[in-house]
Amino acid sequence: MKKVLSLLLAVCLIVSLLAACGGNKSGDPVENNKAEASKDKYRDYYQVWIGSFCDSNNDKIGDLPGVLSKLDYINDGDPNGGNDLGADGIWLSPMMPSQSYHKYNVRDYFDIDPDFGTLEDFDKLLTACHDRGVKVIIDLVLNHSGNDHEFFVKAGEELREGKEDGYARYYNVSKTQDSTYNRPVLGSDYYYEGQFDTTMPDWNLSYQGTRDYFEKVTKFWLDRGVDGFRLDAIKHFEDKDTDGVEFMKWFYQMAQGYNPDVYMVGENWSESGDIYEMYDSGIDSQFNFKFAGNGGEFIVASHGNVADMATKLKKFDDNIKKHNEKAINANFLSNHDMLRLYSMLDEEDNKMAAALYMLAPGNTFTYYGEEIGIEAPSSNGDANYRTAMIWDNENLPDIKFQGSPAVEKNELGGVEQQLSQEHSLLNTYRKLIKIRLQNPDIARGSIEKVVDFEDPMCTGLLINHDNSRVLVVHNGGKEAKELTIDAIEKPELRGWVIADKAESPSEETPKLSDTKLSIPARTSVVLKEKK
Repeated sequence: MKKVLSLLLAVCLIVSLLAACGGNKSGDPVENNKAEASKDKYRDYYQVWIGSFCDSNNDKIGDLPGVLSKLDYINDGDPNGGNDLGADGIWLSPMMPSQSYHKYNVRDYFDIDPDFGTLEDFDKLLTACHDRGVKVIIDLVLNHSGNDHEFFVKAGEELREGKEDGYARYYNVSKTQDSTYNRPVLGSDYYYEGQFDTTMPDWNLSYQGTRDYFEKVTKFWLDRGVDGFRLDAIKHFEDKDTDGVEFMKWFYQMAQGYNPDVYMVGENWSESGDIYEMYDSGIDSQFNFKFAGNGGEFIVASHGNVADMATKLKKFDDNIKKHNEKAINANFLSNHDMLRLYSMLDEEDNKMAAALYMLAPGNTFTYYGEEIGIEAPSSNGDANYRTAMIWDNENLPDIKFQGSPAVEKNELGGVEQQLSQEHSLLNTYRKLIKIRLQNPDIARGSIEKVVDFEDPMCTGLLINHDNSRVLVVHNGGKEAKELTIDAIEKPELRGWVIADKAESPSEETPKLSDTKLSIPARTSVVLKEKK
């Protein structure tokens, strides 16, 4: 019996040694650190444009039941298996009743637009998400309402009678037309502020009545179980009578009174200085536009020069935490207002860009279809950034809305095709999210320093979270490199991704021997410091 036990122990030891010596050929994270649903505010969010995602009732408009039917694709509830993307957060585009297809001019803040379903449909989706450990944030428009909102309709009626002390106080109005008060209230001698459109009158955020109304809206959605909000156009909170930072601080603290763990991320296209200042309000996150989109640091670095990007990212992270030590950077590559990524970058650069933003501290936001390389049509208009999700290249969806062109086959294939390709763009995203889940220090840590390899095509982000350190190494060049790893002690190879083509994948893999790292071209590696 003792001989049998000895033999079993020897076999186990051999298996353990093999696993520790690079048996992880796929680049997936090591198997002894299982992914678990996080209980804090750190998430990998998937942005769903509801009207384009999945149509459940064949009316050519995506809807909430359609999102529910595809939830297993976003997250199937098993962090260690299945064919899901692995995202543990969802950002839902505007879904409240509105006269437009995009729903950013809200008519009613307490309901769901009939195009998308009902409150019951929303509750079912929310419950299913929470059952999977997925948090849900919804788009909330606080800068303006629709011009068919009950309050604005009543304000117009009163202004036509010369009354300014009723519903007109909810909006910014004046008898003097200028660059701010630039929209006429028909039938009166008043003008209202509408920064975006005549159908979008700006709320008077300094009026207590407006704030009382927003508190009712916030309580309504938080009571239903919503985990937070994506706040539209927060740079425009600042106007003649409103301090934008003060308003944001009020709103954030008010919402915390109903849910101390509420998460908020703001859309702020401002210059860096204004973004830093808005963090003084206590808001958790603001989208990192400086690094996203055409000309953004992640996109520029995806072509090879990664060292400059790393230096700028550390500076940005340091600055936001000077204003809010709990700030969570919100990194992304594209969204519903921007050109589709695959319209700018080829498959390899797409993968490199994905690794650059996903292996950085903070939360990630992946725009639906970005993970399969959907390309925006060449015609103009925001609707072209919001075309239908392609689930199967051989069975294209029949989803259409205002100004939306016909859906065409995706060059890299749909979800169905890419799931079966080991090196597809989709599987690269799946692998990156898995690496983040199994190495939680990446999201939660701060960049302790940027490691200089004396080569602009190589860089390292040394990320420290409560004295637990990981080193993310990028080789953006077209040649393999031999690097000395001395920024951490006893480095352990945790996972990697290679920016290659699915049809002609790279056969190379990273190799670590003591402190010597052999890293293939266009490769990102995660190393963990062993205690």
